[in-house]
Amino acid sequence: MNLKDRIGEAAWLRSQGRLDECMRLCNEILNEKLDIPEAIFLIGHCLIDSGKIGLAHTMYMQFLRLQPNAAAGWNNLGRCYQECNMLDEAERCFKRALKLEPEDSSAMANLGLIHLHRCEPDLAIRYTQDALKVSPGFKTPKFTMGMAQLMNQDWAHAWENYEATVGYDRDRNERVYGDEPRWDGAKGKCVVAYGEQGLGDEISFASCIPDLTRDCSETVIECDARLAGLFRRSFPKANVYGTRFKGVIDWADKHHPEGRVAFGSLPKYYRTKAEDFPGTPYLVADPERRLQWRALLDSLGDKPKIGIAWQGGSNRTGKSRRSVSLESLLPLLRQNATFISLQYRDPSAEIEALEESHGIKVHHWPRAAEAVDYDETAALVAELDIVVSVTTAVIHLSGALCVPALVLTPKHPRWFYGLTGDSVPWYKSVKLIRQKRANDWLDPINEAAVQVRTLVNGNHELHESRSRIAAVA
Repeated sequence: MNLKDRIGEAAWLRSQGRLDECMRLCNEILNEKLDIPEAIFLIGHCLIDSGKIGLAHTMYMQFLRLQPNAAAGWNNLGRCYQECNMLDEAERCFKRALKLEPEDSSAMANLGLIHLHRCEPDLAIRYTQDALKVSPGFKTPKFTMGMAQLMNQDWAHAWENYEATVGYDRDRNERVYGDEPRWDGAKGKCVVAYGEQGLGDEISFASCIPDLTRDCSETVIECDARLAGLFRRSFPKANVYGTRFKGVIDWADKHHPEGRVAFGSLPKYYRTKAEDFPGTPYLVADPERRLQWRALLDSLGDKPKIGIAWQGGSNRTGKSRRSVSLESLLPLLRQNATFISLQYRDPSAEIEALEESHGIKVHHWPRAAEAVDYDETAALVAELDIVVSVTTAVIHLSGALCVPALVLTPKHPRWFYGLTGDSVPWYKSVKLIRQKRANDWLDPINEAAVQVRTLVNGNHELHESRSRIAAVA
C-alpha cells in the first residue's frame, strides 16, 4: 500500500473513532520516514479527540513548521489553545486560518465559540451564521448559536439549535435503547429521558421531568448513579435507573420505549418562554438523612450554618475563571457563622492551612461533599441556612431544593447565568453576585460577606427558609 492510501486509511480510522489504531498506523508511517505532515496532523487530531491537548499542541506546532500555510493546522492549533481557555491565542490562530482560507467554516465556527466564551453572544451568532452559510449542515456552529441565544434568553429560538449536536459531540452523547426514535413531544407514550452532560446540567434540566411525567404514559429516567436515589424520591411517577455510564443495562426488558430524549432536549418542549420557568423546588432530600445532618449541625452550636464551595470545573470548562482560593474568602469566613465545605474534591490541605494561619475552622465531611451518592449531599445542603459558592453543581442542587444561595459569578460565565441581573429563571432561591472585572474576586466576595452579615445579624429569614424547605420535604 502506498503512502497516500495509508494516510487515507488512517484518516478513515479516525473518522470511525478508532483513535488508537489511527495513531498506530501514523506512527508506523513516521517510523519509516520522519516529518510526514499528514501523519503528524492526524495524530494531533486524535490527541484532541481524546483530550490530550498538550501533546496535540506539540504535534501542531511541528506540523505548522512543515506546512505554515495550512489553514487546517492553524485551526486545530487554535482548538488546543481554546481547550486550555487561552482565548486570545486561539483567536489569533483562527483568524490566521481564515486569512489563508476565507471560506473555512470550521474557523468561523470556532471564532463564534471564542465570542461565546467572552460573553459576546451577538458576535458569536454572527460568526456561526457565516459558518452555516458556507456549510449549512455543520452541527457545531448551530450548537454554539443555540448557547448564544440562551445567553440572550431567546428561549423561543435557542433550543432547536442547542439540540443540533446530540449524538455528534462528546459532551452530548446519545443513548439508544432499541429501535425507538427520538421523542418528538407527542403525548401518551413511553419515553426514556437520559442525562448526557455534567452533574449540574442533569440537575437543572431535571426540572422538566415533572412536565414529562405528566405528558407520558410511562417515563423512564436514566441518570448518573450519584443522582439515582435523589431522583427516585423526587420523581415518584418515573422509573429511575442510575446506569448512565454503563454499557450494558439490565432494565431494558422491563419497559418498551416509544421514544428517547436527552435531558438537555427537554426544555425545547417545556421552557420556550420566560413564564415557563416556575423556579419552584423539585428535588426532595431524604428526611432521615436530613435529621442526622441536623443533629450534627446543631452539635456545632447556634450560629448559622453556611455551605461554601470555592473551586469548580476543569481546564476545559473554565476552571481558572470560576474558582477562587479558600483564603480569598476570608471576608466571608470572618463572619459570625459556622462554615461547611461543599467541595467535591478533597480540600483538607487548604482547610488545614487556613486554620493554622488564621484560626478559622471549616468543616468538611467527605461522605456528603465528595459523595458517590448525591442523596447525602442533598440532605446536608437542605439543612444549611445558606450556600455561598462559585458556579458549580452545588448551586443547581441548592436551587432545586430551594435553599438560599449566593453565587460568585465570573464576568464571563456560561450561558446558564445570562449576561445581567442577579437571578436566573431556573431557581427562585439563587442570587448572583457578578464580577465587575475579570479575575478580580474581591468585590463579589466582600458583597457576599455583607449579605451574609445581614442575615447573621438579622431577622429570622434563615430560620424561616429552613422551615420552608422542611415543609417541601
